[in-house]
Amino acid sequence: MKKSRVVVYSALLLLLGSVGSQAQQSLASTGNGDSNAGSQAVSNVSGTGTQRTLPQCSGQASRLPGSIAGPCKPVLAGTQTQQLSNDLPRHDDGAIYVEFVVPGSTCEASFPLCTTPVAINLFGAVTGYYADTNASLHGFVRAPWGTITTFDGPGATCPNYFSICTWPVGINLQGAITGYYCDAVTCHGFLRTPGGTIVGFDPPGSVFTAFNTGGINLAGVITGSYYDANFVEHGFLRAPSGTFTPFDAPGAVNGTSPTGINDSGGIVGTYFDANYAGHGFLRAPDGTITTFDPTGSIDTNASAINLEGAITGSWQDASGVTHGFRRSRYGTLTTFDVPGSMDQTVPSAIDPTGTITGYFQGTSGLHGFVRANDGTFTTFDPPGSEEPDSETIVNGINPAGVITGWYIDPSFIGHGFLRIPVL
Repeated sequence: MKKSRVVVYSALLLLLGSVGSQAQQSLASTGNGDSNAGSQAVSNVSGTGTQRTLPQCSGQASRLPGSIAGPCKPVLAGTQTQQLSNDLPRHDDGAIYVEFVVPGSTCEASFPLCTTPVAINLFGAVTGYYADTNASLHGFVRAPWGTITTFDGPGATCPNYFSICTWPVGINLQGAITGYYCDAVTCHGFLRTPGGTIVGFDPPGSVFTAFNTGGINLAGVITGSYYDANFVEHGFLRAPSGTFTPFDAPGAVNGTSPTGINDSGGIVGTYFDANYAGHGFLRAPDGTITTFDPTGSIDTNASAINLEGAITGSWQDASGVTHGFRRSRYGTLTTFDVPGSMDQTVPSAIDPTGTITGYFQGTSGLHGFVRANDGTFTTFDPPGSEEPDSETIVNGINPAGVITGWYIDPSFIGHGFLRIPVL
């Protein structure tokens, strides 16, 4: 990451942090969780669920870009004898970590998905889902200055253990969020505006609009998937005007599942053939669809696309080993494995410079990785993700190289995190 990019990012966050501090003085809760009238600081909210109480930011907090740390304790890897009440990390990867837990989020050893970030935008706003006392999932957005707002789609219900009320999948530059929610009958897509208004939607012919991958771009174009009356999955594109364009990849007998969209309107995803094997596809802005697979792949999962049209994802060989890949905008495929990985390298996101992040299986659990555009790797775990059985899952990266995801601590409790690179 170039220093100029960090400087610009820091300036933006400083501006947002100043505005956010003033805005917090007038926040009040509303039924739909309006971000302008319902954000609550983590440090002063009590909920029915258990949560970790973190001290105020101190020490290296001034090194964070703007006020991204919020009311929590940032950790510079390898600098403290006590970090977020856990032991030292295994190595110093030169980054600052910020842990956060959604107010009301309930962690249980049997269900660690209590705070799960899935996407981050340029300004550092993060969206994802959290679990309540019944292990049912709801949406949240964490502002760059640390306030957290929870929300659900209109009429969302969670009648059973591990029900899905609301599942966000993406956030754009302006802070608009998309995903899906479920009511008492079926599931629907949603768009949550930057102001907090939530609009539900269903593509024509949908009986079940539920997409746990997809996204929203700068223009507000949304991609995801829906199921028809025969319960076959199809991809869709929703324009800002609300009109829909359904699509299927060539050879998609058992479903088309978009996983991401860039600001040019390029859509990437996975489709499934007659044998339910996965293959990658790229849908160009003009609707042309190109399919692809790394050589030797028996199952391909394309996970993300950047503004330049570079794609990343994973593929499985005949021996069952999962590898990463990068497909250039010109179609050149490069496969890779994180050094030290055992049988699983899973890229999840790619930034505008081509930096790829994800997670891999090591000898002692799952760990995060960053692959620079020149092919060099950095591996990492948040300080609380402990040996001998680390569990670090990485889900997103923004243009400044800030990474978000979640990890499981030694008590098998899940926590959200930000990883902020320091040059």
